[in-house]
Amino acid sequence: MPRSWHNRVGWAVILWITLSTVLNYMDRQTLSILAPMLRDQFHMSAEEYSAIVSAFLFSYTVMYTVGGIFVDKVGERIGMAVCITWWSIATMLHSVVQGAFSLGAARFLLGIGEPGNYPAALRATTAWFPKSERGLPVAVYSSGSAIGAIIAPPLIALITLRFGWRYAFIMPGACGLVWVSVWLLLYRRPENHHAISTATNITGRSWLSLLRDRNVLGLFFARLLADPVWYFYLFWIPEYLKRARGFSLAEIGLYAWIPFVAADLGGIFAGLVSDRLIRRGLGPAQARRRVLYAAAFFAPLSILTSRTASTGAAIALISAAGFLCFIWFINTATLVADVFDESVVGSVQGLIGSAGSAGGVLFNLLIGFLVTRLGYSPVFVVAGSLQVIAALMIFIFMRDPSRPGFATASNNALQGASL
Repeated sequence: MPRSWHNRVGWAVILWITLSTVLNYMDRQTLSILAPMLRDQFHMSAEEYSAIVSAFLFSYTVMYTVGGIFVDKVGERIGMAVCITWWSIATMLHSVVQGAFSLGAARFLLGIGEPGNYPAALRATTAWFPKSERGLPVAVYSSGSAIGAIIAPPLIALITLRFGWRYAFIMPGACGLVWVSVWLLLYRRPENHHAISTATNITGRSWLSLLRDRNVLGLFFARLLADPVWYFYLFWIPEYLKRARGFSLAEIGLYAWIPFVAADLGGIFAGLVSDRLIRRGLGPAQARRRVLYAAAFFAPLSILTSRTASTGAAIALISAAGFLCFIWFINTATLVADVFDESVVGSVQGLIGSAGSAGGVLFNLLIGFLVTRLGYSPVFVVAGSLQVIAALMIFIFMRDPSRPGFATASNNALQGASL
C-alpha cells in the first residue's frame, strides 16, 4: 500500500481520528461555555471554578502518561476505544451534577479518559505515514480540537437555550459512543507498518528510562511551559469575555469560536511549513524546531490583550495566540514521531502530555488567584512569556537525532535504566 499523499486508507483513518478529537474538545469545552451560567446557578467563586478545572487537569496529567503506556501495550485500536468510551460516559454524568463538588468529581472522571486519544492518534499516524509526511496528518487530526472548540460555543449555547444545560452534556457523550462502535468495526493497522519508521531505535518502555534521554527532557519541559497557555484560553476565555468584556451567553456563542478557527489554521500552517522544510533538505527535527522558534518570537504579542480598549482587537490578539499555540502542539507532537521509535511513541507522547497538563494545573490555580485579586492583565503577561521560555528549553536540551552516534548513545542511556 503506497505511503504518500495518495494513501487513501491512511487519510481515511486520519479523518476519523479527527472526529474523535472534535468530540474530545467539545466534551471538555462544554463546561467553559457554560461556566458563567453554572457559576451563577451554583454560586461558585472564581477560585472554586479554578478548583473544578484543576480537578480535570489533575487526572488528565496523571492519565496522559498512563494512557500513553497503555496505548503502547494494547495498540491504538483498543486503547482509543477504551479511552473514548470512558470519557463519553463521564461527559454524560455531568448532566446529573448538583453543585460544585459533584461537578468537580465529574470533571475528574472526564480527565481520566480524555488524554489517551492523543498517543493513540500519534501511533496511528506513525504507522500509516512516513516521517517526511507526518506533519500534515498530525496537524489535520489535531485540528479537530480547534474544530470542536469552534463548534462548541454556538452548539452548546443553542442546546442550552432550547433544552437546558444538562442536555449539552448528554448529546456529545452519546456521539462518542457511536464513534467507538465504528472505530472498532473498521480500524486495522497496515500490514507493512514497520517500513514507515526510520526514527531512533529506542526499544525500552520504562517511562523513568525515557526521562534519561535529553530529547524527552527537552519536549517535557517545553510542554510543561507552553501547554498552560492553551489551557488558559480554552477554559477561561468565555469567563474573560463575560467578566471583563460584558458578553452574554448568546454573544459568547457568536464570537468565542473565532480564536479556535485561528488555532486550526495555525496547526495546518505548522504541519505544511515543517513538512516543506524537510522536503527542501532540512532534517525533520531541525525543521520542526525552526517553526517552534519562530512561533515563540511572536508569542509576547498576547500580553497586549487586556490592555486594549477594543473588544475586536482583544479577540484578534487571542486568535493570534491560538494560532501560535497550535503551532506548538503540532510540531512538538510530530517531533515525537520524528525522533523516537514507534514502539515508544505513545509513552513519550504520554509523558510530555502529562507535563503539559501538569503545567496547566499550576497555571490554572495561579489564574484563579490573580483574577480574584488583580484581574486578567497579569495573567496575559505570564501567558505571553511562557512559550519563549519553552523555546529556550528546546534549544538547551534537544539534539538532532541524525547526528553521528546519537542512536547508539540514546539506546545505551535508555536501555540502562528501568523501573
